[in-house]
Amino acid sequence: MERISQPITKTVIVALDALFKSSKVDIRLHDLENVPDQPVLFVINHFTRLETIFMPYIIKKYLNMYTFSLAHYSFFGGGFGKFIEKLGGVSTKDPDRDVIFTRSMLTGENSTLIFPEGQMVKDKKLVEKGKYMIYNTGIRRPPHTGAANVALNTEFYREKMRYLKENNFNDELKAMLEHFRLTPQDLDGVLAKESLIIPVNITYYPIRVHNNAINRLVERFVKNVSERMEEELEIEGTMLLDGVDIDINFGKPIHPREYLNGCSTAMGKAANRRLYLDSDELKKEVPFNRPSIDLMQRYMDAIYGMTTINSDHIFAYMLTKTNRTKIHECDLKNRAFLAIEQLKEKKIPNLHTNLYKNQFHIITDDEHQRFNSFIEAGVSDGLITMKDHYIIKNKKKFSDIYEFHTIRKDNIFEVFTNELEPLPGITRLLIKSAARPAFLARRKIRGYFLELDQRFFEEDYEKYFLPDESKPKNIGRPFFMKRWYQRKGIILIHGYMAAPEEMRVLADIIHGKGYAVYGVRLRGHGTAPEDLDSREWIEWYNSVNRAYIVMENSVRRFAIAGFSTGAGLALLQASQKGDRLSGVISISAPLKLQNISSRLTSAVVAWNKFLDRLHVGKGKMEFIANTPENPHINYLRNPVRGVNELGKLMDVVEKNLPAIQIPALIIQGSNDPVVNPVSAMEIFKKVGTTKKEIYEIYSERHGIVRGDTAEKVAERVKNFLESVFD
Repeated sequence: MERISQPITKTVIVALDALFKSSKVDIRLHDLENVPDQPVLFVINHFTRLETIFMPYIIKKYLNMYTFSLAHYSFFGGGFGKFIEKLGGVSTKDPDRDVIFTRSMLTGENSTLIFPEGQMVKDKKLVEKGKYMIYNTGIRRPPHTGAANVALNTEFYREKMRYLKENNFNDELKAMLEHFRLTPQDLDGVLAKESLIIPVNITYYPIRVHNNAINRLVERFVKNVSERMEEELEIEGTMLLDGVDIDINFGKPIHPREYLNGCSTAMGKAANRRLYLDSDELKKEVPFNRPSIDLMQRYMDAIYGMTTINSDHIFAYMLTKTNRTKIHECDLKNRAFLAIEQLKEKKIPNLHTNLYKNQFHIITDDEHQRFNSFIEAGVSDGLITMKDHYIIKNKKKFSDIYEFHTIRKDNIFEVFTNELEPLPGITRLLIKSAARPAFLARRKIRGYFLELDQRFFEEDYEKYFLPDESKPKNIGRPFFMKRWYQRKGIILIHGYMAAPEEMRVLADIIHGKGYAVYGVRLRGHGTAPEDLDSREWIEWYNSVNRAYIVMENSVRRFAIAGFSTGAGLALLQASQKGDRLSGVISISAPLKLQNISSRLTSAVVAWNKFLDRLHVGKGKMEFIANTPENPHINYLRNPVRGVNELGKLMDVVEKNLPAIQIPALIIQGSNDPVVNPVSAMEIFKKVGTTKKEIYEIYSERHGIVRGDTAEKVAERVKNFLESVFD
């Protein structure tokens, strides 16, 4: 194996294995099966210096191919240059460069790797006036055709050898074999092969730039670090230390032979025994002209067509392309959500794995790490400011022309936007979504989640329906009571083992006072106990989130209220949503339960799981008989696992009470047989807001939202809403 040192390569692989395992870098490989058992030329986009290190490592580790890669001559001085050579590096000024690459592609002994852009494309600016144009020494130029020429030259010489052999031009054939350091024994293998180009796209997510331990260490030991090096250390050091997903997509093979066969001039030269035989001619590239440009265009399309789309691309493109300088963050989130759903519906390939997950968390206003990180990056660069949940663009920053070597630090949004420009199908979709009027986006979001909530209920009801236990559909179906020209609203959340109908009396009264009302159905409720037995508390929380999305896209301001378990969920929502909610009402929240058996549920659940592992059906306690105050609404069997989930929920609620900073009303029945009345005072003391009220209603019942206490509860709720909406 010429030039490449196996021991050094193996040592580097071990070192890189250790580095990647200890870092937060996640390398994800896609479509490796596209790489055939033939001589391969990898053409790869170039954004960081990291690619020059880890791509030969990836190719050797996962494809078992040693790789020759073209590198700038400035890297090849002294011992470091020799080290790079031992790893397969070939200098742009190496006199044997063309022989090394051509021989490798003729025999398939090693793969070849070329970055067709010729240098790092830091700004991701690839398209100008519909053509590929790359920044280089102050100007924009087309990508190099070097990779295309290597592939076409290789196939030309392969066909030349075939012609010489078939026509018994042995002297000429011998001269050609010797030039490429081949023996007659190699010939049959060479003629049986075909050189193929494999386009490869590398996409990083997230890309963040900040001062880090690596560049601080370099600055400590190296004087006068250039601005260019400092920028590269900041971005690549942040990737290694903070973590980055590196999606590497291997495209389908491209056959250079097709372009060669279409070039009659080239094929004529291949069939001429007198051309391209002496040493001077063999040192020159065959002038393919048009075929090399066409081939370059083909693999550049393939490379950038495989860009892995992520949420940063979508947020940045919409924010950059909108003509407005001020946009509400909910509006941007709505548009991003709808765009992502469209991309999935259209089965757009190469979406980041996060985009295949449920995206509704983008628009629930809980802490959304990806969106917050994007906003923080924009604020840090001075591109945007945040005020009252509005994103305000810095017009000058968005219109400035940035230095190529600092743009990743100065305007990361432009980098994200540029990366999408070679994908017209996606950019058209995003531009259309960005241009959609805000009220249409809200209407679409509202309709989507109203339909989704109804569909979930219908599917759950059909799946778990029990003729003797399931209540009529009108008991369990979620409801939305609209108001024309509605500006204020409230979300109502029912209790454990109940259904939306439990909150109907309160809903009717509040709706009559001019409020839009959404009656939530918590997953597992309103169907059958087996449905509840299959649920975790986070599914209840997400049920409320869907109602939150509907209400946020229906009214300007709204509050949230819940009864019993629903009260716990309302409090948790208030702790997470901040001032996006106008107020929170907790009615009989079960911070402490009266029944001691509730404390034993975790042990019972553990016992049931133990029996499941032993495949023992007997001895399990899955349901407990229940005698509810409203048997026409509530379940008559209580799943033990459900009580355990309730306990988990209330533990989370209690920890988050200090985070509540919006007005709060705490209501509790005086002699509640289910919830210990001291819960109300504990909640009152622990909520962080100073704007809080506590109200006790005399009652021997738990269900104070119905019956003779319902009017009193509704009156207190109405008064509270009037105070917070003033």
